[in-house]
Amino acid sequence: MKKTIKIKIGGVVFHIDDDAYDMLKEYLNSLNDHFKGMEGGTEVIDDIETRIAEIFEQKVGDRKEVIDKNDVVSMIEIMGEAKDIIDEEEPFTTGTEKTYSRTGKRLYRDPDNAILGGVCGGLGAYFNVDPVWFRILFIILVFVYGLGLVYIILWIVLPKAETTTQKLEMKGKNVTVQNIERSLKEEYESVKGNFRKMKDSRAYNRSTEAVNEVFRGIGNIILIFLKLILMIIGIVLIIAGFSVLIAVLGALLFSNVLFFPDIFDVPRFYLPHILPIFTAQANVPFVLIALMLTIMIPLIALIYGGIKLIFRFKVNDKVIGLIAFIIWFISLAGLATVVAFEGANFDERARITNTYRLEDTQSNTLYLQINDLPDFADQMEFVSIEIENEGIYRDPNTGTIYGKPGLDIVKSESGEVELEVRKRSRGRNSQIAWEHARELEYYWDQKDSLVIFDPYFKLPDGQRWRDPSVRLRLKLPEGESVYFEDGMTRIIHNIRYITHTRDYDMIGKVYTMTEEGLEEVVESTE
Repeated sequence: MKKTIKIKIGGVVFHIDDDAYDMLKEYLNSLNDHFKGMEGGTEVIDDIETRIAEIFEQKVGDRKEVIDKNDVVSMIEIMGEAKDIIDEEEPFTTGTEKTYSRTGKRLYRDPDNAILGGVCGGLGAYFNVDPVWFRILFIILVFVYGLGLVYIILWIVLPKAETTTQKLEMKGKNVTVQNIERSLKEEYESVKGNFRKMKDSRAYNRSTEAVNEVFRGIGNIILIFLKLILMIIGIVLIIAGFSVLIAVLGALLFSNVLFFPDIFDVPRFYLPHILPIFTAQANVPFVLIALMLTIMIPLIALIYGGIKLIFRFKVNDKVIGLIAFIIWFISLAGLATVVAFEGANFDERARITNTYRLEDTQSNTLYLQINDLPDFADQMEFVSIEIENEGIYRDPNTGTIYGKPGLDIVKSESGEVELEVRKRSRGRNSQIAWEHARELEYYWDQKDSLVIFDPYFKLPDGQRWRDPSVRLRLKLPEGESVYFEDGMTRIIHNIRYITHTRDYDMIGKVYTMTEEGLEEVVESTE
């Protein structure tokens, strides 16, 4: 049984027996010896191998997987041997050639005779007609119902004749060693001849100098444009860096960071007062330093980069940059550690619900009133963060943390007027979360038909913010009414009622509980 060898030729893998392999190797070596050192010889060999691969692919199939000696012999008969190549100086006549199998013409785009896409050049080669006639035809078709679109379609569909094999197929010539060599030599000689004629002419020299001047001018314009863009980018980086840097330093070091605080209705953002809400006071200095370094180092690098873009100076700053990166990474890692440690305090959630029956009143209308705000709420350093009716507050003098309760009014199923107080909080485990919820302090009071609510609930001293909340549900039987005094908008939010009135429009009005829900009582004008 003959030995089988795996080879790759023309980018295609074949299995070939050892006898056929020896013959193929000898054939290729003879071609390499002939074309070695010849200008464009490598391209000739590549095209020959591509053609050999095409012939071999026709030999193998489902019933035959291995190339044998007969296949190689057949291929050599088609391609021709190196010793049969006719010298380019000798006249070429078809009578001296062997009879080789033809592949037939194939339609390609001709890149060597192209004005746009080479479609007309390819059609001219295929039909052996001057391409100018096809160009005239397509120009006419442009004005005949837009049939010039056919040219674009052919441009997309037809492949471009890039290899020597494809160019021979386009002209209907046999893809043999002789023709491949002849075609490549003709291309080189054509290019050289045209270049010599052009180079030796005065027009060429003048054109070359003009082109050089044009390209120099274009290059100078592009260079100036790029410098201008870099300068603008540098200015933007400096302004952005300084603006953010000032804002960060203000938030970290100054209690009144905002510019024009009376104009912009946003809370004061002073980190030394805000951080104790979420972490222990002992951690605050470390967090501030780490946060300052984490934010400021990239900002300073941004400003420094902008200055370098503007003034274009070179400094050996790799060591400083490396040190700054190490400090920044350590600061970031420290912040991540603190966040992970504090985040564990939010793992579990617990809720406590207490229901209170309101005392009987002389009137069937309850008047809901908000208690006076504490004195510390007017202080300059009072921390106030409110987002969608959720609030976090801190008294900087005592360190006490406050939150905003929420009030809803629903229909009572028991027929009694009741106030349900739901307290919720989080902790590292269920027990701690339950203790946090139980320790939340919230006060309300009833004086006959007047119910007074505190504007805040309070965390016990030393307890940090663990997503606490206090939700109030006033349960009214049918026929009972409520009246909203001024200030109640601080704790009411999205109360369900029939007329879908906005919360702040409920102030100063009476609403009665019906079977469908709260309904505004409209006084008769008669």
